[in-house]
Amino acid sequence: MTLEATENTALPALDDELWLDYHRLLETVVEQADPGPAADGWEYRERERVSAWVRHVYEHPLSPAVFAAPVSLVRAAAERVEAAELGHRMDVGRGAARPSKPTAATRAVAAVAAMRAMTADALAQSPRPGRERVVSDVWTVVRETIAPPSERHALPFHRTRSTW
Repeated sequence: MTLEATENTALPALDDELWLDYHRLLETVVEQADPGPAADGWEYRERERVSAWVRHVYEHPLSPAVFAAPVSLVRAAAERVEAAELGHRMDVGRGAARPSKPTAATRAVAAVAAMRAMTADALAQSPRPGRERVVSDVWTVVRETIAPPSERHALPFHRTRSTW
């Protein structure tokens, strides 16, 4: 687990072990912030998780190096796990967040990719935008990706038993 200075940049090179340690800590921080499935609705739960994720990434000193590094197999696997977990929470909470097309899994992949890309972009800016602005912007995009406003406020269609 070593940090090595890379050529032509002030960012450290991350080996897979250090990268995994970073993401284990990130996962722990998000789990501690998770109010659980009994929370005040799916949106509140996901907002708390996304906010904790962005805040931790924004403040961690290794984040600029983590998000500037090329995508490795380990990083790609971690992103798939994040998307799969979000997709599962979306499926479980289908009563409120009910995407039909694209699927919950597809929306989860897009939401995780947007969250990571937006946070990485903010980390790369000089000066950085305010942390809470980034938290708010990321949550807005994730929420609209998970359940666009038209779907969040639409009434579910119910047909009577003997129709059709």
